[in-house]
Amino acid sequence: MRIPSLTRLLPTLFILLSCQSSHEDMIKELNQVRSAETDRHTIVYRYATYLSTTKSINPDEAIPMISEMISLGYPTEARYCIDNLKGNGIHSCDLLALHGLCYMNELQPGLALIDLEKALAWNPGSAKIKSLLDQAKGNKSPGIHLEELLDRAGAMIAQKQYDESESALDVILQQDNANHRALYFKGMIRLMRKQYDSALYFMTFARSSENLEEYGRYISKIDKVVEGEKLIVANPVSFSGYMQKSQGLASMGMFDIAQETLDKGLVNIPDNLNLILAKALVWVQAGQRETAVQYLWEQEQRGIAIDPSLKEKIIQNQQYIHRK
Repeated sequence: MRIPSLTRLLPTLFILLSCQSSHEDMIKELNQVRSAETDRHTIVYRYATYLSTTKSINPDEAIPMISEMISLGYPTEARYCIDNLKGNGIHSCDLLALHGLCYMNELQPGLALIDLEKALAWNPGSAKIKSLLDQAKGNKSPGIHLEELLDRAGAMIAQKQYDESESALDVILQQDNANHRALYFKGMIRLMRKQYDSALYFMTFARSSENLEEYGRYISKIDKVVEGEKLIVANPVSFSGYMQKSQGLASMGMFDIAQETLDKGLVNIPDNLNLILAKALVWVQAGQRETAVQYLWEQEQRGIAIDPSLKEKIIQNQQYIHRK
């Protein structure tokens, strides 16, 4: 499953703006968006809208935006932006190299090589482009077996060294672009970074390479999170999206992020009983039953009416049906 919606929106972006903002204005706007803790999808959409319509930006100004889009897990959208910039007469060897990097992130090494070789021919003295080309060709230190490198990558994920792990995984995938364990680890890194669309993509790719039951379970759980996010965006004052996303996260042991999701829901829908019960359930699932009991007691003291039998089901971690 590919990253939804944004890719399909890009071809229509040219008609969205009737005037051009300056680059400085755009940077100020994006800083305001970040300070408001806007989700990454919105940030990338703002980048894509600007980069796909501007005719005044220079390549050096565009490069940090393109690089950030790639790092956020949107290489396809970043590649489309580079294409649109080129169509507006904005092009450089570094942008061409980033186009190749997008293909590398999309696990299309053959197309990446074409771009990177052209970029290096354009600027033979660029150490950055030469390094990317070496990666695309799969050059690596001699004597390191792929399985050993996979084990290292997994250990680095456990130590939350995600950037280092991803670098090792890129080397592996350049040698074997369908290595299911490397793809699985890529998905786990995206999951830890809350890049759920991208995590779903890599997990799906891993399962297509090796149909393991574990991969299927993760796909189902991440898909639940992604669908929950869509529901929240569609209707932020409905509890169902927050509940679906939080339960998807909790099912993967991501209890703190599940609680954050429910807290955001309660900001938008104060005192919603379904979200209150869902918070208690997540604590129970995390093995913190006493915290759940204390939380529900505090809510009752605030005047929230909770059916005793329903409360008991939550505390005992039995299935319950939310109220309409």
